Amino acid sequence: MTVPLDRLRAARARIDLDRLRANFDAIGALARRPVMPVVKADAYGHGAATVARVLVERGAARVAVAYVEEGAALRQAGLKAPIVVLAGFPAGQVPVLAEHALTPVVSTPLTLEAILAGGGSVPRVHVKVDTGMSRLGFTQAGLVEAGLRLQSAGIEVEGVMTHLACADEDADFTERQLDRFDEAVAALQERGVRPPLVHAANSGGLAFIRQTHTLVRPGLLVYGVKPRPLSPEIDVKPVMQVSADVALVKNVDPGTPVSYGGRWVARRPSRIATIPMGYADGVPRTDRMRDDGHFVIGEGRVPVAGTVCMDLTMADVTARPEIAAGDEAILLGDDPGAWELASLAGTTSWEILTSIGSRVPRVYVEGGEVVGVESRYQP
Repeated sequence: MTVPLDRLRAARARIDLDRLRANFDAIGALARRPVMPVVKADAYGHGAATVARVLVERGAARVAVAYVEEGAALRQAGLKAPIVVLAGFPAGQVPVLAEHALTPVVSTPLTLEAILAGGGSVPRVHVKVDTGMSRLGFTQAGLVEAGLRLQSAGIEVEGVMTHLACADEDADFTERQLDRFDEAVAALQERGVRPPLVHAANSGGLAFIRQTHTLVRPGLLVYGVKPRPLSPEIDVKPVMQVSADVALVKNVDPGTPVSYGGRWVARRPSRIATIPMGYADGVPRTDRMRDDGHFVIGEGRVPVAGTVCMDLTMADVTARPEIAAGDEAILLGDDPGAWELASLAGTTSWEILTSIGSRVPRVYVEGGEVVGVESRYQP
């Protein structure tokens, strides 16, 4: 829902569409093969409809989501490009796949039987083999059987895929997974099933692309965050900056407790800024965030003061007398980055990005100018 920016709450997630395009271009230059960007989980919190449209306009021939509902939502938003549904689906969703021309990944016996029972209503699929994730996917023998049954039923096996479990952590394990994948693909091809799209590389997997693979499907890198500790050599920049405007700055006396539980107590005459953003918006509610977290206001950092609340967070701005109500306080962006915030939350960058709450308006920017505002809440 597009609404005037000045009618929304004083918090926002700015999405830099120029950086999004540049990241996509950098991935394509590195991969040297088609890129299928992953826009599941509302494009990692960036807004799937806008992100998918921009990336398709930039040259993405198809995009990927996790669930059928996500693909249907993109169709309802007007996206015409092919959409691959990566995760499982119940038999009752086969008509939805057909209605919205979604391409499912067949990865379990149940999804295989559901597609076959659909009588060709879903004309093309990808098939997944498990090479070490121990999640979804067939064994090598199961892959071959599934491919043959689908092909015999007149259903195109457009793609074959696997998922890399440790591409950002363990090079040896990743190479072994890719060996198993290549063996499985070869076994499928030997039986006459030759999918044109062969893909394994997620963001971390871009460092391990094999010549036999014809497609890559990055997620995190598209949004400008590198997986760690192993990352491909690529220049990407964060697409999202999350911030809110200071609501109030007040003076408190020494000994004054701040926030729930009174776990932060002023040791001197202090100035406390109240920022209208809390854990329902994506601010981690952890002891480490309370003790070591910070926001960036102006040219410097200010420490969090007290337990993060659902809707509000306090910061100690005593050392920054120039800070006043209305100043922008940055939670996430270039500084602090997603991995730094993740370390305070005891989690990963993936979770940090996807945890930015839906009540935070998404503000889309090109050339430094606002080109769109989306909010799920109409004031």
